[in-house]
Amino acid sequence: MTYSKKRALSYGVILISVLLAYFCRQVRTENVFMRNLADQCRSCIYLGMYCAWVIYLGKHVVHKKTRRCLTAIGCLMVFWFFVRTVKFHIFHDPLGEHICWYLYYIPMILIPVLGLAAAMFLGEKEEEKTVRKIIILLTVAAILIVSVFTNDLHQLVFRFSKQPPFSDKDYSYGIVFMVIQGWILICLTGMEIILIRKSRIPGKKQFWLPVIPGILLLGWNIGNILRLPFIKIIAGDMTAVCCLLMAAIFQGCILCGLIQTNNRYFELFQTSGGLDAEITDHSFLRYYHSGDFPELSPELRKIIIDRSSVQEQGIRINHIPIRGGHLFWSEDISVLLDQYQDIREQQEELTARNRLLQKAYQKEAERRKTEEQNRLLNMIQNQTAGQLELLSQFMDELERTESREQYDRILGKIVVVGTYLKRRKNLVLTQYTSDGNLLTMEDLRQSLAESCDSLKLCRIRAAYYVENVDVWLNADDILKCYDTFEWLVERLVDTMQSVFYRVSQIDDALRISVHIVSEADLRGFMSERPELKVQQEDETNGLSDVSSSEREAEDDQFCGMQYGNTECSDDSS
Repeated sequence: MTYSKKRALSYGVILISVLLAYFCRQVRTENVFMRNLADQCRSCIYLGMYCAWVIYLGKHVVHKKTRRCLTAIGCLMVFWFFVRTVKFHIFHDPLGEHICWYLYYIPMILIPVLGLAAAMFLGEKEEEKTVRKIIILLTVAAILIVSVFTNDLHQLVFRFSKQPPFSDKDYSYGIVFMVIQGWILICLTGMEIILIRKSRIPGKKQFWLPVIPGILLLGWNIGNILRLPFIKIIAGDMTAVCCLLMAAIFQGCILCGLIQTNNRYFELFQTSGGLDAEITDHSFLRYYHSGDFPELSPELRKIIIDRSSVQEQGIRINHIPIRGGHLFWSEDISVLLDQYQDIREQQEELTARNRLLQKAYQKEAERRKTEEQNRLLNMIQNQTAGQLELLSQFMDELERTESREQYDRILGKIVVVGTYLKRRKNLVLTQYTSDGNLLTMEDLRQSLAESCDSLKLCRIRAAYYVENVDVWLNADDILKCYDTFEWLVERLVDTMQSVFYRVSQIDDALRISVHIVSEADLRGFMSERPELKVQQEDETNGLSDVSSSEREAEDDQFCGMQYGNTECSDDSS
């Protein structure tokens, strides 16, 4: 059955029920039983209608605050009819009827207030301001209700001429009653104005549906206050008239779209052409479905529920739990699977290429490393070719010698040259591993320390002094200082008794001063190292320039040179 047919059937049943209730009210038989039965049937019809309306509102009205107001109105209508039934058919004593009469005014005052609140909530964005207004309205309504229940103390609502127990058959209206009626009219008028204003929203069809019953309710209240005769004849039951018209107002709001509801599920599913889905209860009984959703076995449904989704042959079936059952829907992901397969193949290809590139890079890095090692080895060999040749000569001499003393002295020379080769290689490697082609004075100090220690094997006292060991300097200058020391040692190893090698830093330049105790004349070295300036010390004349003297060299001799940012220059000390 379509939604239109269901709606027509529902409103048909409501119309028949209202007509039946109106017919029961018109029964004027003298038989008390039949008259009470007709009235009871009428009350049951209205109670059933409003209970069903409350359930409908709770399930279908989307806006939470509006739903709460309308549900409260429906509950007050049920309460009103219940109190009315109790008053006329259960309580027969004056006090009970008196209390039920006062109870009427709880729904009479609250229903217009809640109706105004529901109208204010329709399409309201600034809900906080609306809530403050509703609290004020409910506070005024509560004061009016309290004034009704305390009427026996002040009689400002109803005035009685007789003594208690008071009856609703003999009374007149007080000033507070007029206030209550005015308040009800204000709430109904405000509700009607808001509904008329909001019913004119573009896109809202049949906007007159909530307006007509609102005008009728407002007119009925005015006529009832004025006690017009035709009101009593046509619609004398205040409870039935007020509840029916109020329900008609908001049901009209639902029909014209002012109050959003979640109806027409079946049409929604049927018109969702791109969605294959179904809704079932907990026993997997299908209620709604759309598209070509397949029939699933209970076992497969349980598997889908456990896993949230199941994929078979390019179709993925998903599941989410809902109130009262389950929602299943299917998705065709075959295209996505094909794309995923293509992406996976491309990823594997890229991974293979990346591995090849990594291997090629590693081989290239190894090749460059080998080339760099060979280059450094060749450079070290070229720079130390003289020492290697000298070491070979010493080895040949070592094999030929028969003297133990000579053997030990040649072995000491081999150690001295070998120490130099080792330390020079370390300096070169340290140079190329550092940033900026730099070495520290500490590197030079360690090299001099090991070379001086090896000179003990040649019975030569050797000492050194290096300033500012933590300073970084140009590596070439450090190497020149160490090479100079080795050059002096190699030339004077047979004649030198002691050597003191001093390296100092002056203005980013290295200054070398050497104190040598030797029997040999240093003038022969001048041609090899012209940067050296040699001086000789004797006991009588002190220091004299050896390069200009023709006498034999003896005792202490000095030489000096400088490396660094400035040109090399001769010096003496």
